[in-house]
Amino acid sequence: MSLQGDIVEVPKIKRAMYTKKEGYVDIISSLPTCILLYIMTFLTTKEAVQTCILSKRWKDLWKYIPTLIAGNTHFRRAEFFKKFVSKVLLHRNNSSPLHNIAFKHGGYIQPQYFAKLLSYAASHKMEQFKFDAFIDGRHQKYIMFFSCESPCHSLKYLNLSLREAMRTIVLPKSLNFPQLTKCHLKGVTFPSSDENGYAEPFSTCKKLNTVAIDDCALYDAQTLCVVGDKLSRLTIQFGVLNHYPFEVQITAPNLNSFAFAGRLNSSTATHKLFKHNLDLLQEARVEAYCVEISSEFAEILMSWLKRFKNVNSLALCSETLEVISSMPKFPNIEHVRFANLKSLVVKNDPNKDVPKKVLEYLLQDTPISEATIIEDLPSFYDELALDHTSMRQKNMPLRRTIEYLSFDDLDWRLL
Repeated sequence: MSLQGDIVEVPKIKRAMYTKKEGYVDIISSLPTCILLYIMTFLTTKEAVQTCILSKRWKDLWKYIPTLIAGNTHFRRAEFFKKFVSKVLLHRNNSSPLHNIAFKHGGYIQPQYFAKLLSYAASHKMEQFKFDAFIDGRHQKYIMFFSCESPCHSLKYLNLSLREAMRTIVLPKSLNFPQLTKCHLKGVTFPSSDENGYAEPFSTCKKLNTVAIDDCALYDAQTLCVVGDKLSRLTIQFGVLNHYPFEVQITAPNLNSFAFAGRLNSSTATHKLFKHNLDLLQEARVEAYCVEISSEFAEILMSWLKRFKNVNSLALCSETLEVISSMPKFPNIEHVRFANLKSLVVKNDPNKDVPKKVLEYLLQDTPISEATIIEDLPSFYDELALDHTSMRQKNMPLRRTIEYLSFDDLDWRLL
């Protein structure tokens, strides 16, 4: 992103080189406008607007910053927060791009408010959009959250974290973002894209390489299809209280990293999860939870492990190992050899013993002789992923991270 190229229309203001009282050089105000705007992108929008009182030079600078970082924790009342964001959009320079939006609200937001924000951003060269809020749908049984009839060609990063306790928040049939590369969706519902009951929200996102689907659902569909020739990182998480996990079909021949956490259900037909061999897969994490342990679920998990045979990093939880051990005649079953395995990590429930027979089975004929055991609850009790890379480099237990949600140009953790 080139700030200098985007702000050529900023009016020139005479620089205040000296203070009237002391005569010292005002180093900050003497900087070029593009540098000042770059510095201001690290501030919340409220802080950026407050700089208007510093001097005449700073009075209108905030109107040109290409970011909107706003959270209701910076305001005493939620109503003040929503009015503030509306006024910022009204008074900022309309010809300036708005590349990055990070919006977080702990209260309820009307669907129309979100639609207005998204529409404004889409018309101002939006590249990154993060939205975290409760959606007020008391007067609608199903909330069609936004329309994607016209493609947004600039959006590269999308992070929607939506919460609505009583109703269903339905996305469009297809996310019409052809430049999208990273996508995280939480608490949304996917509608069917065709008469066969398949939901294909990413069908037009040909450049997508990272996807995270967290505690989502299907509306009038039976199967969620995740398709992408360039898809390299995929995380799927079902909440532990989600009683209706759905069938997922993954068509991603270049998948490099896969993570699954949550509840397995017999209605999901999850043995159909992968449509391709995962020859390029390097990292895999499975933290599966089952209400009732059975050989059916054990066979599903074993079919996944056979797909993971080329990985060099494998992370499992003790519940998953317990399910695998329920296979008939275990451990006298077909052996899965992880010839490239460099790290095996097991997250063990502190109240349970590690199934050692399953560990011995997994470590057969591998380059490593032991696994790393972490005493911790499985990830389906929280919302964070595991960073395999840091664990391998530092030879330490996996740490929790939101790395797959990060984007180089903006630190979303400011919120």
